[in-house]
Amino acid sequence: MTAEAQATAPASKTPAGGAPPVKGERSPQIVSRPDDVASLVLMQIDAVNSRKDDLTIAIKALADTTKQLVRAYARQSQAIAALRKQVKELEDQAVHK
Repeated sequence: MTAEAQATAPASKTPAGGAPPVKGERSPQIVSRPDDVASLVLMQIDAVNSRKDDLTIAIKALADTTKQLVRAYARQSQAIAALRKQVKELEDQAVHK
């Protein structure tokens, strides 16, 4: 198991209070050495950076989808405008006959 997985894995033992840990909730870790503190902080920074990367990818995907939707909407609007123009011309021709 990686160090990050160990830091984020819930404890398998029941805490002193008697209630089992809630899923997704981390049990507090007792850290006594400065090296351990540094290691935990660096793991947390890596986890945050990883989530930021995931969010950046998701935002870029949403932006790309939005651009595609805007282009499709613009094409549809142009097609509707052209059809309206044709209908108006046909109506005008029918009235003048």
